[in-house]
Amino acid sequence: MANAENLQTMASISSLPRELVSEVLALVAASSSTDLFRAKLCCKVLSEVSEENYIYQRVSLDNFAIVPWRKNHKVSMFLKKCRRSKNPEALYRKGVVDYFRGKNLESALECLNEAAKSGHDEAAYALGIIFLFGGNELKRKGMTLLSAMKKSRIQKRRVKDCRDNLRRILKMIWVKNSLVLSQRPVCCAMQHKRKRGWLVDDIDEEESTCEGCACDEEIAPICDALPQFLV
Repeated sequence: MANAENLQTMASISSLPRELVSEVLALVAASSSTDLFRAKLCCKVLSEVSEENYIYQRVSLDNFAIVPWRKNHKVSMFLKKCRRSKNPEALYRKGVVDYFRGKNLESALECLNEAAKSGHDEAAYALGIIFLFGGNELKRKGMTLLSAMKKSRIQKRRVKDCRDNLRRILKMIWVKNSLVLSQRPVCCAMQHKRKRGWLVDDIDEEESTCEGCACDEEIAPICDALPQFLV
């Protein structure tokens, strides 16, 4: 009886347009990678569709450690395919970890840029921070990028989430990139002070009207998260 029901279910799925099956699986993948893997075992059609790049682009990585304690070949291959399929979160993680570890800097920036172009806020924030450590032109680019991300209260709250996420990753890895360890960036030489000091985590606090000071406030907690930062 169970086998008959399974066959009927498989036949029903096979009769659906492949595009529809792909969209449904993409929604499942975006919600839970575990549910995607379970669906993959249900029948041949779902197994085939689950291997499409579109599914890997959408799959959630919440169940995967950013910095795993042990290497797992299957997990490594899965994440590699996610990056090849331009999964924004996979690109973001790879970009941040590699850049701050001082590995494959050009490739790391490409990963972050690709993720940012797809609308990944954490990647855009990380790029803004990285640019602040650069020369005058890059620093200006970083200041503009970060300022654009904090136009409203809702955006400020999102920036706080991005900041917390980046700080958490930096505390997980051994930061070895000399570009971010040599000196703390200074965006405003005047260092105007707000009435209540540098409360960058308080989204209700009025931000500095000086763009440079606002970026100095933003970079401070990131620098504090760098274990080998030289003041």
